[in-house]
Amino acid sequence: MAQPIKALAIALCAAGAVLAGASARAADAAPAASTLPDWAGVWMPRERNLFDASALPENQKASPTDPLKFFEASYLREYPPYRPEWEARYVKTLTDTQNGIGSDPTAACLPGGFPRILGTPYPVEFMVQPKLVVMLFEANSQMRHIYTDGRKHPVDLEPTFNGHSIGHWEGDTLVVDTTGLRGDTIFDVSGAPHSDQLHVSERIRRIPGGVIEDKIVVEDPKAFTKPWLVTRSFQLHPDWDLTEYVCEENQRNPILPDGTTGFIGPHEKVTDAAGPAKH
Repeated sequence: MAQPIKALAIALCAAGAVLAGASARAADAAPAASTLPDWAGVWMPRERNLFDASALPENQKASPTDPLKFFEASYLREYPPYRPEWEARYVKTLTDTQNGIGSDPTAACLPGGFPRILGTPYPVEFMVQPKLVVMLFEANSQMRHIYTDGRKHPVDLEPTFNGHSIGHWEGDTLVVDTTGLRGDTIFDVSGAPHSDQLHVSERIRRIPGGVIEDKIVVEDPKAFTKPWLVTRSFQLHPDWDLTEYVCEENQRNPILPDGTTGFIGPHEKVTDAAGPAKH
């Protein structure tokens, strides 16, 4: 009986040593709090809510003042590096939207997901800690965890709206890798689709002028012919606070009885008996 007990004790000691070693490596990977950059405050996306607004003609880069004009073809188009079959799928979505047949999941108060959330025109706050960076988004009260404790992605990830993000610091730049993303979200209000093979890399840093810059590489071997390179940025608003966002209590894009997406303007009541206008 002594031999099995001795063997069990040795195995437990070995397992403890492995766990201790892993914990030590994770601790080594996390920087000291005093070395982390100052990203305190509330930040607002600077670009309009197409994911890659920089690819648009100059006269389209600013959001239109009339919200319904946003859904015209000239204000809707993205230019991802799609394969032909995915380009055709996107063109159909654009045509359907212009004809009043909406397909945006957020119209039903579902989260926009990542990376769309980076361009949603609501503020965000960064909580920077040695082993974790949390992005708190006002839109749909979403949050995103970026683990900086040295861990790897889990082998079997359950796809989620914001995926699984791990990162590390290179000086004052946060380098992030995100995978495990759902294939049924879209990039932005234009309805640009992606597959369940989406993979996103980022380099996030603060630059002069109270700006956080996010250089993004989007890879999708099913849908793209090459990586999609996008740069987005956020402007600091030191006197702002995040506020509560409950989509279901102020639904402005209800699904109408005929299956199209409605639009309730800023001066119309959500419960207006006349019903919302189509966009």
